[in-house]
Amino acid sequence: MIIALAIIVTVLFTAYIYLANAIKIYELDQQMVQINQEIENEKIRSNQLDEQVKQMGSKNYVENFARKYLGLYYPDETIVIVETQDNAAESDGKTVGK
Repeated sequence: MIIALAIIVTVLFTAYIYLANAIKIYELDQQMVQINQEIENEKIRSNQLDEQVKQMGSKNYVENFARKYLGLYYPDETIVIVETQDNAAESDGKTVGK
């Protein structure tokens, strides 16, 4: 009787350890899938940033940045400002001669 009880306890303990390890493996697999997805997303983001860095070094990007944010132009350029009705309404009622 004691031997049968010892065998049953051993089998139950082994089953408990097996199930606990199976659950842990499943959780780790799910975590690995999530991390792999995050890695793929970061690779895509890295490629996008690399492309932006390449564009930032181009002459066209520098010219557009200088025009838009710094108000710089080439010395031989003629600046023409066209006032539309939308822009005129936004300029606090001040009219510009055309």
